[in-house]
Amino acid sequence: MNHETKIALLAEFERPKVVMFTPEEIALLKENYIEAVVSCALENAEPDEFGKVLTMEWVRGELTDQQFNYIVAGLEPEETARIEAKIARMRELGLSWKDL
Repeated sequence: MNHETKIALLAEFERPKVVMFTPEEIALLKENYIEAVVSCALENAEPDEFGKVLTMEWVRGELTDQQFNYIVAGLEPEETARIEAKIARMRELGLSWKDL
């Protein structure tokens, strides 16, 4: 899949920004998270796909800290369902959490 196609497919998953990170901050947060996932995987403790997508939404500024924590705690069933649907759709399109 070329870069332009991937960008077009990812547009479907764009959400309004509620936290304004700079592009540099987003890149650094994403890089740090990917490194953390790799480290966890080496210890057989890699987060599940839901946790990865949820974290990437936070990294992209699409969730506040409070929203993130509520979803993790299971207090936002609508958001949980939305993220699960997003994961299923991303799989259909051949995308992964790293593409976000």
